[in-house]
Amino acid sequence: MNLKFLLIQLFVFTSVVTCRAQFEKYSHIYPISEDPNVRWLSNYSSYEKTQFEANPIIKFSFYNNFAKRLADTTKLHSMAQYLDFRPQFRLYKEESQPIKTPSYRIFLGTQHLFRLKTKKANTTQFIGFAYQTGHHSNGQSKCSFADGKFDGGKYCDSIYASITDQTDLSALLNRETGNYSMNLTELTINYRFNKLNADNYAKHTHSVSLGYVINHKGMLGFIDVDLVSAADLDIIGRHRIHVAYDYQLAFRFSKKSKIYQRIRLKQQVEAVLGAHPHINPLRLETSATFYPASTVSALGISFSYIYGHDNYNYRIVDSGSQLAIGLTWDMFPPVKLTN
Repeated sequence: MNLKFLLIQLFVFTSVVTCRAQFEKYSHIYPISEDPNVRWLSNYSSYEKTQFEANPIIKFSFYNNFAKRLADTTKLHSMAQYLDFRPQFRLYKEESQPIKTPSYRIFLGTQHLFRLKTKKANTTQFIGFAYQTGHHSNGQSKCSFADGKFDGGKYCDSIYASITDQTDLSALLNRETGNYSMNLTELTINYRFNKLNADNYAKHTHSVSLGYVINHKGMLGFIDVDLVSAADLDIIGRHRIHVAYDYQLAFRFSKKSKIYQRIRLKQQVEAVLGAHPHINPLRLETSATFYPASTVSALGISFSYIYGHDNYNYRIVDSGSQLAIGLTWDMFPPVKLTN
């Protein structure tokens, strides 16, 4: 497939799906969420050469009153219930420019924000949480650490049995057709402090998040289905901790302009607990994003530096550093926070 054609298709698909809320005047916003993006990536692992990555995010709300209630100071609680679909596609520098073992994450989720009382003028504070549970897989059926052998067969089981603490999992990984299947549940707690401008939008925002992820066998946390192996859980680890700090500054190039620009700085840290010794337990991502027309569009230009383990399904066994440049869409664009 022509590389240029493929990239255009990924861009159009991501733009249409994630920017629909722009035409609905942000009727469905999500304060606690990953942001979709399309970005160029530098090379990460000696085993593969990356080119581009697309992370479209599709959320179907069953109920969502954030946009309606956040501006109403008499409403102390706002919330959403939704279906969250997060595919991940990565393009590699190889013959035919393949997208190998794409990821698909689908969750049932709910998130809530609570307005806190504050004595400081022109400020708002919120504390909230998001709870999501679902499935993450790559749609492949072959053994994760053996080419051409089906997952769950005797040969594949013998490969898993031969893995020791000294095994180089990156060298062993089946990068073409290797299966990745995991059930997981996420809980994220978020606190945000906003200093408001004259239009009641946030001028300064400080946001701190703490998240916990558990990988497990049961679907939705309790339905026991044969989708996840104990061997994979032992390699990948059952527990992860996420910490993030997000600072945003809104400003105008001209006092006469009604359109605000925005700069966003974000630091994310992930720690994997109980994984195979070959896996780097840490992942750090430092990003800076500029939104040129923040109050009318959620589109931003993002620059990121990444260090630690990979986040592309079973490529968690890879580790290194990476630069990323691309476009992103804010799932929580500026809204008025008081009336």
